Amino acid sequence: MKKYILISFLFCGLLAHSQTKLIAHKSHSGSKKSFAKAYKNNLFDIKNSNFGLPGNTNLMVLDSVIAVNDSTTIFKSRISKVCYPYHVGYKDLKPSEFRGKTDTVYNHRYLNAKNTENYIRSRGRIGYPVLFSNPIEEVEFIGFKEE
Repeated sequence: MKKYILISFLFCGLLAHSQTKLIAHKSHSGSKKSFAKAYKNNLFDIKNSNFGLPGNTNLMVLDSVIAVNDSTTIFKSRISKVCYPYHVGYKDLKPSEFRGKTDTVYNHRYLNAKNTENYIRSRGRIGYPVLFSNPIEEVEFIGFKEE
């Protein structure tokens, strides 16, 4: 019983720290005027708060998926050299801002030479081991079973 109480206190403590600066300011009787002053003067490190927005990440463009055999698949892609905000699209970048990348996947349940290209395209982005920015229609599939 003591363990359950301890775990519940720890869990509640984690929840208390998982809030944005604005919510914390308002929950402690802060007004809009005092929050604006704190934001302007960078008090409480407010400018480093992203208010729950996703962070910067590398953009990945999947160029081709190559089926080597029934158990091995190679992904040829380009990844941005710098991390960008979530709203930046891969078409906004120059080709020189990417570097090549190759990933090898073994024993994937449907990305293998046993399946047809149409079957893989019909599944969309579901089940891919990499997160890529371009549409699946722009990806070239090589070595997959003909229809």
